[in-house]
Amino acid sequence: MENISRSANSRENILLVDDTPDNLRLLSQILSERNYRVRAVTNGDRALESVQLVPPDLILLDIRMPGMDGFEVCRALKEDGKTENIPVIFISALDDVADKVRAFAAGGVDYITKPFQYEEVVARAETHLTLRRLQRELRLSNRKMTHELALAGEVQASFLPDKMPEIPGWQFAVTLQPARETSGDFFDMFTLPDGRLGLLVADVVDKGVGAALFMSLSYALFRSYAQQFPGQPQRVFDAMNNHILHDTNANQFVTAFYGILDPQSGNMVYSNAGHPPPLILGPENKQGVRWLANTGVPLGVLEECSWEQREVQLFPQDVLCLYSDGVIEAEQNQDSPFGMGRLLDCAKARVNGTAAEIQQGIIADILQFVGEAPQLDDIVLFVVKRE
Repeated sequence: MENISRSANSRENILLVDDTPDNLRLLSQILSERNYRVRAVTNGDRALESVQLVPPDLILLDIRMPGMDGFEVCRALKEDGKTENIPVIFISALDDVADKVRAFAAGGVDYITKPFQYEEVVARAETHLTLRRLQRELRLSNRKMTHELALAGEVQASFLPDKMPEIPGWQFAVTLQPARETSGDFFDMFTLPDGRLGLLVADVVDKGVGAALFMSLSYALFRSYAQQFPGQPQRVFDAMNNHILHDTNANQFVTAFYGILDPQSGNMVYSNAGHPPPLILGPENKQGVRWLANTGVPLGVLEECSWEQREVQLFPQDVLCLYSDGVIEAEQNQDSPFGMGRLLDCAKARVNGTAAEIQQGIIADILQFVGEAPQLDDIVLFVVKRE
């Protein structure tokens, strides 16, 4: 295995920096015999020039040299984005602990004391070249994975509505902000054969690629059963639950709110499978607040369970906020989530605005609240307003 590795990487480039010609000749001979390409310079200024022209795979660097010493050379390399990842092995007659500490503080990865041994130089050089090779492969693999995840995210996004329908007397605005390249959250809005509107917000309770795949399955199941059982949210959930439990072994589950809105009357029938309760907020002169609580457990958890179907009326100027838990669990730190109370306050402050203004304003409030903290969960916010 060792010989195969050397053969496959026999033309790796090593730069030697030492002001003693005899040391350069000996090191060049040792490493050339191992089929490495070796070039040598006698001072720090030439080393930095050489590195800029052709970045090496490894540098063996002396400390005591005229002009710039090895510590200064190494620091200059680490401050340059083009050369910061090149491994530097110090090779010096200085054997004091303080010198070694300075070498590692400057950015060196190893330290060889002169007079050096043939086997030690070869072993340490090959170790750090192997590590550099693996780091390159890892970076390439990560870039490839990031690209593939981005493509997967684009495929996911293509499932979802790219624009809201125009329904006289109603306004709709929605945003999905994934925490990663792919999302476990999703939403939907579509017209049923009788003219009513299906409104969905759902969340796969997990993150990463597994959640993204489970999201795709859940979305496909929902669309299929929503057409099979129009106007019956509880039957849609029952069919999805049975399919997830009996035909998959994913050990994942999904929360979902599914409402069917009659745009003529403002009546909405709905079922809530363990999802954060949507909010209905009346106009400023009324300020009526209604939360649409759970009517059953999340999908994919239990067999032999049911989801109650309920009704609610949306009056003129009412605002309906559907959201995923990424909204209320957005946080500055682990002890300070955004919460349902702040969501209600933000919606109240903008209740007289359009659906788009309310949705954009709440998202802006969330971003201001979390500040520089990273987004930990996907966010869906779907705002419906009756004019």
